[in-house]
Amino acid sequence: MKKTYLLLYFCLIGFSSSGQENCDIYTDSLCNLACRVRNQSSTFPQGSRRSQEYLDSAIRLCPDMADAWREISVPYLKRGDFVTWRKYIDKAVALQPARTLDIRGWCRFKFLRDYEGALEDLKRFDSLSHFASKHTGDGTYSLNVVMALCERELGNYSSAALYFSKGIDSIFYTKGKDFIGLFDFLHRSVLKLRQQDYVGALSDLNQQEKLCRHYVETSYYKGIAYRALGKHKLAKQHFEKAARLYKEGFHMSDIYCEMLDAVYPSDVDEALAEYPISVQ
Repeated sequence: MKKTYLLLYFCLIGFSSSGQENCDIYTDSLCNLACRVRNQSSTFPQGSRRSQEYLDSAIRLCPDMADAWREISVPYLKRGDFVTWRKYIDKAVALQPARTLDIRGWCRFKFLRDYEGALEDLKRFDSLSHFASKHTGDGTYSLNVVMALCERELGNYSSAALYFSKGIDSIFYTKGKDFIGLFDFLHRSVLKLRQQDYVGALSDLNQQEKLCRHYVETSYYKGIAYRALGKHKLAKQHFEKAARLYKEGFHMSDIYCEMLDAVYPSDVDEALAEYPISVQ
């Protein structure tokens, strides 16, 4: 009886479909209605009680609707309730892995720093969809760069270099610099620093400056490279520039998580403390 009332209630509502999923693709009447209910959820603030109730109703009407499971998971992720997020996103992945594995993999990388789990998801996604230029949900990285960062943090530097090449060099030469991620060169420069390829790191950091000139991280890592090469005057100049840029607010940041390779005032202060007042 409760289900009947729910159906009657939603059937009486006029659903807006502008810019939303075309529900005509669902031939099953309950799933068609569930799609309309899911579309209506977007008229309320994400994560609000009404939005979540609509998504929950859509799932009850059509339990195989992966998009509804995915969408209902998002507020839990953003609030840090990763246990509940996994419960919902895992259901979406089980239903439609080719459409959701990339999302779960990216989130495992970004929010949980689960590098092994993220790689597992993204490799499986790659085998299903052969992503060439697929990007993360926030548009920050290509998935190849995410895989490169996972491999780098796991200490697999050769694999990381290979994925960086796919995510940077292949894109640069086929599509141009406008398709390179904002911090891709910076992240690869950190890999090269760890490999003690200081000249290569500087090359990437020079490319990074062409994309985004005024960032603490670029100057700081240049300082690290110059210091390793014994060019202490240049190193100090870049550390001093990094300190100035931080005060001006030019640094990597994310509203949800600490970003990989982000630099903080304590890092810059520690680097500057190694130098006397005058360095030749």
